[in-house]
Amino acid sequence: GQEQHMQILAADLNKRAEQLTQTLGVMQEGQMLAMICLLLAEEKSKVEKETNASLLEESETQMAESLQNLALKIETLAENLEK
Repeated sequence: GQEQHMQILAADLNKRAEQLTQTLGVMQEGQMLAMICLLLAEEKSKVEKETNASLLEESETQMAESLQNLALKIETLAENLEK
């Protein structure tokens, strides 16, 4: 369960460290950890932006549908008042 999940996360961090070493060369452990943290923060930020944009789009769609339903109800009410 949780131990396997932690092993997967550790493998991901190792992979990132190897990629950074290939790209930037050998660096001190502290620098490596800082770079990995920056990369993870950047990914988190992108995911949050994408999620917020998606939620905003869903909210706008729901609001448009609600307004359309409200307009239909007002139109029906107006027709009933005219009778």
